[in-house]
Amino acid sequence: MEMTPAEKVVAEESPPTLKLRFNEPIEQDLATVTIYDWNAKPVFTGNPDEGGPERSPLLEFTLPELIQGTYTVQWNVVSLDGHPVSGSYAFAIGEPTAGGAKSVAGAGENEGPLIAARTIVEGLILLGAGLFWFGWLAERCHFPSLDTIFKKGRRVGAAVLLLGTIVELATYGTALPPGLMKTVFNGRWDLLIQFPFILMLFAQLIALIMLLIPGMMRGWYLFMWLLLAVIPAFGGHVWGLENPTLALIPRIIHQLSIAFWLGALAYVILLVIWQRKQDKDILWKEFRPFFVTKMMIASGLVIVSGFIMVFLQTGWTAVITDWMGWSTLLLIKIILTILMLCLALFQTLRWRKREKFTTSRVIRVEWIVGLVVIVIGVWMSQTAYPTAVKSYEDTLADGQAKAAVYIDKLKTGDQKMTIEIPEVNGEQPEEVTVAISMPDHGMKDGPFTAEKAESGDYEVVLPFSMSGTWRLDIIAKYPGGDQKEWTDGDIFVTGDGNH
Repeated sequence: MEMTPAEKVVAEESPPTLKLRFNEPIEQDLATVTIYDWNAKPVFTGNPDEGGPERSPLLEFTLPELIQGTYTVQWNVVSLDGHPVSGSYAFAIGEPTAGGAKSVAGAGENEGPLIAARTIVEGLILLGAGLFWFGWLAERCHFPSLDTIFKKGRRVGAAVLLLGTIVELATYGTALPPGLMKTVFNGRWDLLIQFPFILMLFAQLIALIMLLIPGMMRGWYLFMWLLLAVIPAFGGHVWGLENPTLALIPRIIHQLSIAFWLGALAYVILLVIWQRKQDKDILWKEFRPFFVTKMMIASGLVIVSGFIMVFLQTGWTAVITDWMGWSTLLLIKIILTILMLCLALFQTLRWRKREKFTTSRVIRVEWIVGLVVIVIGVWMSQTAYPTAVKSYEDTLADGQAKAAVYIDKLKTGDQKMTIEIPEVNGEQPEEVTVAISMPDHGMKDGPFTAEKAESGDYEVVLPFSMSGTWRLDIIAKYPGGDQKEWTDGDIFVTGDGNH
């Protein structure tokens, strides 16, 4: 939000300190700054000065003596939701020189590989979980077991997923502050809570290792596959929502339903291949009602949970009115899901008419479309989404005195608040001040003086610097020493939809 020296400023002499102010408290142990000269040579790398709080919106660095020229500041911090954030800007001392900023790599260069690794691994996990569970249900109904139609490659597949998860961790680790693990091992284990994606990957890694244990009961492997399909729901945007616990429920149902849908399609494909190789007849007439029933339940849950997810995350109005890349991905996902349903209906009717499964090519197309849907879903979880902006209108009470408060948009940035202040003993207040704070993050701003408008209400602009739950404190001072206070500690402000 603010830099000292400021961007593009030309200072007369070397500044003794560098100050960076952010819109939220920053973990100082995970913040680093590198200053490059005009030849892209680093002249300073360091952490904030010691002695301050562990988290602070203001970072201060003591600088060495810098000679005349242009310098580029490259900063790296970690946001409150665990995402690495970086940026750069340039300033000069004495006479500016060419070079500098253009020589420094920009932020976000690891985003693409991470999305690719996550998409492949999580897509295969969902597919494997659905296939294992559907195969188990088919076996219980006396249809060919998964061991029968797919003997080879299962342990190799689990090992590939294990390796893929390690690659995910390594790719994500390259974007993290270099001193993170050292700081954690030095006793700051609480920092891991700031990185839900790391915790998710570690849980995924442990579950995959447990899955590779040979000779366990069938229930063990069923549970491990179920756990693996659920774990990815704890990543992505869920922790930035107002009610993350509530939002997790439809996410888990959505992922399990997609996994089961794709797993069932994969089972039928493997069954057709096995039938051709073994030259055996399958009781397709008996298998159809078993298969179709399970698919109707899975596809229905995918649609219902998907609608609920969008409603909780952004709201359908915001998707249309604030159209962006995420909205386009959602539209494509909906179209592809409808395509899958149409293909499924076509195959079911043909299957019912001929009493024999004859659409092996079509089911492969449906299966591939389903994999694309998973890819888009993971992509959406890494993409900024349109946020549903609510207004705030409430009447707060301090004894018999009630204040009517209105904020048009509860979103980050400067927002105007209107307050209808009551009279006390027939007197108007002499002064009205407003303060906002986030006690959980140690943030406080204000007090701001509210000015009386022509309507008789009081107006003030509040700088909501970050998304999350804010506390509002209004104080009105009246002639004679009377004072009234109104408080609301549960005002949720939305952000810009980034991770």
